[in-house]
Amino acid sequence: MTRELFRLDPRTTLLVVAVLNVVMFSAGFAGGAGWARLVFMAIPAVLAAGLGRWIAAIGYLTAVCAAYVLELWALDSSLGGAGVIVAGVAGLVSRLAPGVFMAYVAVISVRVSELMAGLEALRLPRFVVIPAAVVLRLLPTVREESRGVQAAMGVRGLSLGRVGPLPWLEYRIIPLIVSTVRCGEELSQAALTRGLGRHGQANRIARIGLRPADVLALAAMAAGIGVWVAG
Repeated sequence: MTRELFRLDPRTTLLVVAVLNVVMFSAGFAGGAGWARLVFMAIPAVLAAGLGRWIAAIGYLTAVCAAYVLELWALDSSLGGAGVIVAGVAGLVSRLAPGVFMAYVAVISVRVSELMAGLEALRLPRFVVIPAAVVLRLLPTVREESRGVQAAMGVRGLSLGRVGPLPWLEYRIIPLIVSTVRCGEELSQAALTRGLGRHGQANRIARIGLRPADVLALAAMAAGIGVWVAG
C-alpha cells in the first residue's frame, strides 16, 4: 500500500517526462538553472525509491551526480581540448540519464489500463492510444525475453570470450528479434480480443486522478521551473 502512494497518474507521469527533458537539455549551470537541474534530477530518484527500487535509485543518483560534478569541474578546469571532451561526455550523461530513468519509472509504475484511460481522457485518437498501450506492455516482455536468451546462451556455453563479439551479437540479437516480433503479434491479438479495435468510447474501470504524489510532483516541477526563471 505504501508503494501505491508514489504512483502517479499517467498524465502526470507523461508531463513529468516531457518537462524534465526540456529542462535538462535547456537549463545551463549558473544560478537558478543549476538548481533547477538538481531538482529535476532528484524527482525520478524519489519516485523510484518510493516504489521500492532503492538499488536502482541509488545507482542512478550516484551516476548522474558524478556526471554533473565532473561536467562542472571539466568546464572550470584548464584542461583545454581534453576538458571540452570530458565536459561534453559528462554533460550528455547528466542531461540524458534523468529522462531515461524517468521513463524507467513510468514503465514500472504505469498500468496499461490506467495509461489508456488517461490518454482517452485527454481526447487523444485511438491510433495513438493503442500503440502506446502495446509498447508499454511490450517493454517488460522484451526484458524477460532478453533474460531468457541470455540464460539459453549460458547453458550452451556461448559466452563473449569463447565465440567472439560478432557471433555473440548474432546469437543474442537474432533470437531476441524473433521473440520480440512474436510477442508483438501476440499482444496485438490480445488487444483486439479485448475489444481495443472497436469503435466508440470504451468503458474503463481503472481509476485515475490526482493523488498526493501527483500534487507533490507538480509542486516540485513548479519549484524547479520557478527557480530557473527567477535565475
